Amino acid sequence: MKSITFISTFFDSPVHTNRAPYNEQLMLRLKSKFDINIIRPISWVELFSSSRRLTVGHDAPTRWNGVNIAFPTYFFVPRYLLGYRGAMFLASISKTFRRQNSVPDVFFSSWAFPDSYAAMKLAQKHKRPLVMSVLGSDINILTQDVAARQKIVEVLSFASAIFSPSEALKKLVVELGIDESKVHVVYSGIDDSLFYPMDKKECETLLGLEPSKKRLLYVGNFKVAKGVMDFIYAVEKLASRVDGFEALIVGRGEEESRMRAYIDSKNLKHVIKVVGEVDHDKLGLWMNASDCLCLPSYNEGLPNVVLEALKCEINVVATNVGGIPEAVANPEAHLVEPGCVDDLSAVLQSALMEPDFETVPGFHIPSYEDMAMTVGRHILEVCQP
Repeated sequence: MKSITFISTFFDSPVHTNRAPYNEQLMLRLKSKFDINIIRPISWVELFSSSRRLTVGHDAPTRWNGVNIAFPTYFFVPRYLLGYRGAMFLASISKTFRRQNSVPDVFFSSWAFPDSYAAMKLAQKHKRPLVMSVLGSDINILTQDVAARQKIVEVLSFASAIFSPSEALKKLVVELGIDESKVHVVYSGIDDSLFYPMDKKECETLLGLEPSKKRLLYVGNFKVAKGVMDFIYAVEKLASRVDGFEALIVGRGEEESRMRAYIDSKNLKHVIKVVGEVDHDKLGLWMNASDCLCLPSYNEGLPNVVLEALKCEINVVATNVGGIPEAVANPEAHLVEPGCVDDLSAVLQSALMEPDFETVPGFHIPSYEDMAMTVGRHILEVCQP
């Protein structure tokens, strides 16, 4: 059985749940075919801001679903020295890697920099291949920094296989000068046991929501780049024209205090409710209790939340960025340009009020089993002598 060391901050940790569930689900399905070790660094900033009392530097491996996983502390300088974070990341995980007492057949990382860069350095040292996944902002945002771009191009050039969640992101990778033949579009899998059409009234009852009410849903990080404030502004405009609906905001993030302050100042609490973070295995209930998911991001790869909503057969209104246009068959009716709050509000009104408004998937959305089969095949290919 071939062995993998997976290195990424895009995975659940004691201080951050619901972090890139696609990676968690992928590892769960790959473990039957590969011997897997996971190194999931936790930044010192997260540790010190967490309400949980966790020891800085504690990296002894524990078990996760039968897989060894360790949580070393990742030390870096916030807001400065971005180009040096790959070296800082590597220094932070090196002791943890040595504890494995064996070199894997392949290194696997998710997020181009600094995660995959550090994994590349280990792969180079031990003469092993690297496979990696790019997610979105690591390519379309971080490459705007000259120092980070140089490191990202270096790791992309070294990698034996690169997994992209969309054709749009693959195109950006290739435009960086990377060999197209090793960049593989692998649409993210969705858990069919969690995301499927359910009875709306039953979901409302289970969640304690007002029955038979029109409902908009935002799910994601509370960040400006994710468009959460644009969602609030658009709902505010919609509420001035339409009665009898509510907007739910699910997630967490740095903009929460600003969001709540704005909602209070505009007397919108009867329309907009900040739910906070919910368990991923309950997210299907929230989607099926809603009529439309809204994701007004300024940049994306291809967000799982859009695919999950499509599997639940609710409407999707989003921005025309990244791979989102690939996900819907009729993007001209469902997508707006980032920051266009008036357009966003108008399309949300159509999604709520027009019976003929329907979002259709743009491709067959794979299961996690399908995704793992494709990724596993490419991993075995790069492991061949």
